[in-house]
Amino acid sequence: MSFGKRELIMSALVVSLGAAVYLNWQFGANADKLDVKNNDDDLGVAHYVNANIATSDTASKKAKSDTSSKTSSVTSELSETEDYFSRVRLERKQTQDEMIELARSIVEATETSGKGKEEAVKQLNDLSNIVQQQGNIENLVKAKGFEDCVAFIQNGECSVVVTGKELKSDLLIAIKDIVMGQSGIEFDKIRVTQI
Repeated sequence: MSFGKRELIMSALVVSLGAAVYLNWQFGANADKLDVKNNDDDLGVAHYVNANIATSDTASKKAKSDTSSKTSSVTSELSETEDYFSRVRLERKQTQDEMIELARSIVEATETSGKGKEEAVKQLNDLSNIVQQQGNIENLVKAKGFEDCVAFIQNGECSVVVTGKELKSDLLIAIKDIVMGQSGIEFDKIRVTQI
């Protein structure tokens, strides 16, 4: 059995497509391992705030100093959060673009058999649907009042990361309802995380 140039090219394209799918799976599968706070554990837990009132001038200055250091800390955390969402979106887009390009090259290859083209077209359509569903989910979750959101759909599951608004049980259910309505993913296969 000898391989011609055409079979060698097709094999390389299939291996490349497989590598791209694996990389997408790896990046998406690790989204829930990121250092983020999941509010499912905190539902119903009360958090106390220290409200000492300072009466002297030095206590007032110390409070102002503490406030400015806390403000710079919050600003730093906000920029880290914005960086997280930007970085994740960029990585996801690069991986998806690579997968789309590989599938298109298989479809456009004149040597590809009918069955190979059909499979590549199906993968291209599936990926296009996932990209559209992720965008719709992100926009609808932001419309609920969250500052930012990123959604990962893969292997029949969805992970959603949000920021900017306290994640209460009613909002958690609303987000899962949005994901279910846009993607058809079952309620128990949807994970929502707040950072």
